[in-house]
Amino acid sequence: MAMEEKLVIGMDFGTDSVRGLLVNSITGTVQATAVSYFRRWKQGLYCNPAKDQYRQHPLDYVESIDDIFTKLLKDLSPESIRRIKAIGTNTTGSTPVAVDESCRPLSLSKGLEENPDAMFILWKDHTAIKEADEINTLAKKWPIDYTRFSGGIYSSEWFWSKILHVNRNDMEVVKAAFTWVEQSDWIPAYLSGTNKASEIKRNRCAAGHKAMWNESHGGLPSSEFLCSLDSSFYHLVNRFYTTTYTSDQEYGRIGEDFVKRYGFDENTLITVGAIDAHHGAVGAGSEAYTLIKVIGTSTCDMLVVPKGDNPPLVEGICGQVDGSIDPGMIGFEAGQSAFGDIYNWLKKMMLKPVLGLEGLNLSEQQREVLENNFFDYLTKEAAAIPLTAADMVFTDYHNGRRTPDADFTKVATAHGITLATEAGHIFKALVEGTAFGSKAIIDRFRSYNIPIKTVIATGGIPNKAPYVVQVLADVLGCDVQVVDSDQTCALGSVIFASVLAGVYPDIDAAKIKLAAKVSKTYHCNPEHATIYRKLYQAYKELTQLEL
Repeated sequence: MAMEEKLVIGMDFGTDSVRGLLVNSITGTVQATAVSYFRRWKQGLYCNPAKDQYRQHPLDYVESIDDIFTKLLKDLSPESIRRIKAIGTNTTGSTPVAVDESCRPLSLSKGLEENPDAMFILWKDHTAIKEADEINTLAKKWPIDYTRFSGGIYSSEWFWSKILHVNRNDMEVVKAAFTWVEQSDWIPAYLSGTNKASEIKRNRCAAGHKAMWNESHGGLPSSEFLCSLDSSFYHLVNRFYTTTYTSDQEYGRIGEDFVKRYGFDENTLITVGAIDAHHGAVGAGSEAYTLIKVIGTSTCDMLVVPKGDNPPLVEGICGQVDGSIDPGMIGFEAGQSAFGDIYNWLKKMMLKPVLGLEGLNLSEQQREVLENNFFDYLTKEAAAIPLTAADMVFTDYHNGRRTPDADFTKVATAHGITLATEAGHIFKALVEGTAFGSKAIIDRFRSYNIPIKTVIATGGIPNKAPYVVQVLADVLGCDVQVVDSDQTCALGSVIFASVLAGVYPDIDAAKIKLAAKVSKTYHCNPEHATIYRKLYQAYKELTQLEL
């Protein structure tokens, strides 16, 4: 078969939807794209924002996979479908689920269909703050500090915190659970038809960054540690894993059901999974000492450092793991728990009273104008406000603090609101606050003598909000590059699939051809940077961060 006929698929499972790319892995041509939104999630089912509870039903993923395949393959001949050689995937994380022995999420079992604890516990779920505190307390007393490769602080967003919370609060799930699996592991298992939980290949990315896995201490935290944490782990400890895999490795072959329904070749390969932002860094062309900010509802800040440089352990980040981004490199993760979510909070808060007024009788067209033009209007207002060192300052902790120094009890604060404050001032301060949060992360890396040579922004916001990126460049005091794709996470999965399919010898070779390219560079405005340095000091006083 001619090499130019090798096709691959990349799928990116985000918070709201799945995005799929069908790519000619030789030429890099995108032959089809598809988006499928999670139906139950869109309705707000199984979530309770007042309790920081965010759950997703596995049927949302199952139905969206079918929808993506249908859309991507609809114009392909049977022969072309059989030329799809590999499928790569990434998901949110940490988003674990309890499964039975056959690898089925418990919410697909009779009697547990509507139980949120039997569903995937989404990355942004913060119901386990108390449990995370207990894990941190025990880790600091234990002979081995299992948090040392996770920034020294274990988070309520992560694997063990969420399991412990459910174990303490839902005996139905405790009794039915054979083990727990990350979404980034369950998706490849589902695609390959894995029907034994003991046969799931666990990805190093989620294991290292979210479950304290590291080769230096033998893998996961010991059985003694977990059982000392809580006796509910006794029946689970022998059902986890020791070995992990990177995304350039084979998970398996596509399942028989997908072969029958869609016409895939039975030898179509499935890659080992990973967390979305880590594949996004690869899709954006990750290089040593380049910080890649995957910016959307939240941010993940990704950095790779050569192992030979022996980087130090950096406190207060989301971990540093060998091979979690680029195989053979140390992958660092940091990030903010809210970014675009903060802007959307303002939008909902301001528009809800207007849209909900009785007797206003807005037409659908008028509602759409309000929804679609809201940020354009505020951006113009914000951009026209002169920048001064006395401006209002917001912190970016609307969903707690992820890094540096995870603390999800933190809430957002503001300083400088007066009767002269208008909507544009608030939006300006919110944008600056998210940029200050980004600077705090870079400052933490630099305080450990890890240089940041380049900053790349990718994701939905950098491609549609130039004002936000310009403020980011001015606050960081450096150029910010934006790449020519808003699908870098799916593109990263395409790159891994292409290597697994044998089209390229390694990730670096695949990135040269397939990774997104820089399309625009935002240059720092020196005058603004001088003022922002003063406002950043006010931000640090509000956050009480030691940077």
